[in-house]
Amino acid sequence: MVEDGEAYRFLSGAEMDPAAVLAAEPAARFVARARLGTGTASDDVDDVWGILIRVPAAGIGVDVGEEREVTTDDGRSFAAAVDGDGRPRGGTAAVLAAARYWELPPAYVRRLAGADGGDGGDGDR
Repeated sequence: MVEDGEAYRFLSGAEMDPAAVLAAEPAARFVARARLGTGTASDDVDDVWGILIRVPAAGIGVDVGEEREVTTDDGRSFAAAVDGDGRPRGGTAAVLAAARYWELPPAYVRRLAGADGGDGGDGDR
């Protein structure tokens, strides 16, 4: 959704790496941690967590992907550009590092770590 010359973008996986965000979107501003619901329930286990950023509308290209509704960790809803299906991309270590950096929900981080047989670093499964 474009408002006042700005748009929202949802990032997940390794694309949340702070250096990658800064390189790709130098004018980006962090809005909140956010969830892209892939199911019908708000606590669906298939939800994808990531971050919501605000960028100049000119920064949203046609190749970014479709606009989807995301919900922030404080309950606000936004229409945001989402790459592909929104699922995390990148090497498992990079995905986990970004998820931990942004302090995504512990259960989600454990789920990501479990995809590679890890324990998410906290041993609590």
